[in-house]
Amino acid sequence: AVGAVCAAVREVGVPVRVRRELARRCAPLGGDAWRIVEAAAVLGLAVPVGVLAEVADLAPERAGAAVDACVRRSVLRADGPCPAFRHPLDRRAALDRLSGPLLARLSLRAARALRRSGGGPAPLADLARLYAAAGRVREGLRCLVAAADRAAAAGDYATATSLYTRAVAEDPRAGGRIRTAVKLARTAQLARAGEPVVAAVRRVLDEDDPPPPLRGEIRLHLSVVLRNQSGGALDSLNEVARAVPDLEASDPQTAARAMAVAAIPSIKGWHVDRHREWLERGEALADRVVDPVARAAVAANRATALMLLGDPRAWTAAGALRGPAGSAMETAHHARGWTNLAHASSALGYGARAREFLGRAADGLAESSSPYLEGLIQTARLVLAWHEGRWQGLHEDADRTARLYREIPDLTSEAMLVRGLTALHVLGDVPRARHDLAEAARTTRYDTGLILTASAAATARVHLEAGRPGRACEAVEEVLHRLERTGGWVWAGEVLPVAVEALHGSGQTARAHRIVADFAAGIAGGDAPAARAALTVCRALLAEAGDRPDEAVGLLADAEARWRLLGRPFDAARAAEARGRCLLGLRGEAAADEVREVVEVYRRLDARWDVARCRRLLRRHDIVTTHRRGRLGYGDQLSPREQEVARLVVQGRANREIAESLVLSPRTVEHHVARIMRKLNAASRTDIALAGWGDGGTEPRRS
Repeated sequence: AVGAVCAAVREVGVPVRVRRELARRCAPLGGDAWRIVEAAAVLGLAVPVGVLAEVADLAPERAGAAVDACVRRSVLRADGPCPAFRHPLDRRAALDRLSGPLLARLSLRAARALRRSGGGPAPLADLARLYAAAGRVREGLRCLVAAADRAAAAGDYATATSLYTRAVAEDPRAGGRIRTAVKLARTAQLARAGEPVVAAVRRVLDEDDPPPPLRGEIRLHLSVVLRNQSGGALDSLNEVARAVPDLEASDPQTAARAMAVAAIPSIKGWHVDRHREWLERGEALADRVVDPVARAAVAANRATALMLLGDPRAWTAAGALRGPAGSAMETAHHARGWTNLAHASSALGYGARAREFLGRAADGLAESSSPYLEGLIQTARLVLAWHEGRWQGLHEDADRTARLYREIPDLTSEAMLVRGLTALHVLGDVPRARHDLAEAARTTRYDTGLILTASAAATARVHLEAGRPGRACEAVEEVLHRLERTGGWVWAGEVLPVAVEALHGSGQTARAHRIVADFAAGIAGGDAPAARAALTVCRALLAEAGDRPDEAVGLLADAEARWRLLGRPFDAARAAEARGRCLLGLRGEAAADEVREVVEVYRRLDARWDVARCRRLLRRHDIVTTHRRGRLGYGDQLSPREQEVARLVVQGRANREIAESLVLSPRTVEHHVARIMRKLNAASRTDIALAGWGDGGTEPRRS
């Protein structure tokens, strides 16, 4: 934030008022004091008086007196033994008064004084700035790259990435740009790398003609940046495929890294068999990977790929990340691996293992700073909390995370997915949910099977509940196509059950049978318990569609038990709800208690939208679910349902949107709104807000 403010100040310049005020304070100063002001402006950081004296070319005694004069006039502040400007704008105003030759001369003197001052590590970034201002380009670039190297070695990847990007942009020599671009692409994987980083690296690839080994390494690292942060799945995969030929002959261990990157699958990428081929090619080179950092990167990618594919070998591969790390970069790769494993194992249905992986990742990052990995850990926690039914405050957490990591598409999209799911199920706010779910699907870049499937599934459920099976089919169509194209059936558990309902509802039951058969074949032999539970639900829904309710009830009971064993209470409740629906068809009102039990589960989860859906299910079977308050009802007070409708009216929702959110018919909403207006003496919908509902209260004012 401070850097952004300083950049804004530089861009806008110094306000005239600030210049005048500084000139007024400086007017009585003598020549020595002016030289101290100039030295402080050039240095740009708090330094001992001795350093100021050297830059100002003053004897220590004269410098001390001059500093005292500057402090008395409030030009500088006495910051212990290191005086400095009171405000960055004051320093900028003083700096702007210096002519070019004087600025260059003082900057060189300042750089040399800082080098001689000792007292800790050299301020390399400041030295780079001073040498650049002095016209000493090579010295400045050496300091800039050295500052970035130091930051990377300390695990401060955000600072390192920023400094390397500057060095690539400022270096006039192709050879220097190439060497720095390798470091930039390598480090940017662990920072918030935006478009400027990608543009800088691509410019080196396109214009500087790096030698094949370096070109291959740059492409490899760029592919990871594109995969994780700023590009797309196919862009990333194509980049890494182009890197391999450059690397195989000259650098087998980096080639192995490239193959391990290409092995990581995506629902937006290649067919999973092609990813498995890259995995096998990389394993053939495993013995030639001797560099510890390369070995850590390969181990993290291999374990990630296997887990995402639901390959049982993933658990053994994860063990390769347990060894001690000898550097910050090794630690970061281990942490990245643990975090990826948490995401993948959570999707497979292993919530407890995912929490264990996240704990290890957080421990690994305790001594370093990687904004990207920190964000990856946070989004994994959000998704895990969603699956495990820990929904208290989850919508707010997801909203904060989406805003915090808005520059990184896949982190933003995952947070928006959880925000959309909680908007639907917890808040019952269908319009907001549909917006967030669509944005999550639009924003994701390298989706490893969660975002597109879950957002499509939730959107389809909204359409199904509103009686629009055709629209529900449209919502899942693209995802079904991607699953068929990639063979990534291990990721299909989120969307296949609702897809079966949508296809059957729109007269495509035969296609539903074919897709479920492909699903079963695609996960056979894999380690994907969540997908197997979803497959059981799909088979139950097909049995229900085929007028075999007894078979469906048995399968749904099995699915509910599977979901409970996996610690997925919401998925278990949905299976129980479907079982209750079948039982209502078989037994009528005698089965109502089955559905009422599900309602209680949904209430404990705070799943407001799902409670409303179950009540509607009971009403369709003529089972009364209305609230009662004795013989007189609620009188002139709003009932709980009317309170819900009133809040949505105040939010500006149309009756159709309120009906979707509360799982009611539009006609029922019309009746509720009419009763609310009568009870509140409201002449219009706007008057409902004026009656006190705009504040979210439960006891509105009455006119």
